[in-house]
Order: sequence, then C-alpha cells, then structure tokens
Amino acid sequence: MNRELIFIGSITRTMRARDLLKKHGITAKIERQSADLTNEGCGYGIIVVDGDTDRAKDILTEHGLKNRRNE
Repeated sequence: MNRELIFIGSITRTMRARDLLKKHGITAKIERQSADLTNEGCGYGIIVVDGDTDRAKDILTEHGLKNRRNE
C-alpha cells in the first residue's frame, strides 16, 4: 500500500482537504507529523486510504491546497 503523506500544514486546511477529497470519492485520513519530519514544527497531512494518490494531489492543487513538501 502506498502511504505517501500529502503534507498540508494546519489542521484546518488538512480537514478541508480531507472533506474535499471525500466529495470526489477519495477516502483519506489525517495524520499528525512531528517537527523532525516536517522541519516546520508540528503539521498535519493526509494519507489516501481508498483512491488514487496522484488524482488526490491534482484535486487539492486545483483547489489551492498544495502538498507543502513540494514548495
């Protein structure tokens, strides 16, 4: 199973991302990441549980919720 984290940052934006993906038929769960993994203090991201991770990233990017690890 691909457990790639899509790092969003704040819990509010991460919850919005999860809900947006659900509307598009993709199930995702929220995971908290520690400071040593994010280099920005604690942050939140999502793991796609049921669906295509690449499609999920595209949907999030289209709605302004980019994967912050790619910035």
